[in-house]
Amino acid sequence: MSHTSPRSLHIRRLVRAFGRRSRAAPSRGMVTAELAIGLLAAALATIALCWTVGLATLHIRCADVAAQVARYAARGDDAGATAAKSRAPANATIEMNDNGTSITVTVRAQSTLGRIGPVTMSGSATMPKEP
Repeated sequence: MSHTSPRSLHIRRLVRAFGRRSRAAPSRGMVTAELAIGLLAAALATIALCWTVGLATLHIRCADVAAQVARYAARGDDAGATAAKSRAPANATIEMNDNGTSITVTVRAQSTLGRIGPVTMSGSATMPKEP
């Protein structure tokens, strides 16, 4: 008959207790799923933020070009107005309205993000005509 010491019994019990899987084993992959969803959400938020900054930049460019074109057109400088029009965003439309005392210029451009859009940004400026 083999005699086991109390210490060896204690060690066996510890091995059995810690060798078993815990009851929380089914949730073991949840951290990975939560991390994947969190990373996806962060990536989408970053893309949306970058597109928003791009839209703000597009709006500022439209307003700047409208102001430059209106300024040159109000002076009667057609060459300067043409040069300013060349600085407009790609595929922008430029409308000029001369009412006799002032010139109003409106610049419109569109931006898309995949299936979102197109979003139209515009800027306009009015300058009094110089004599």
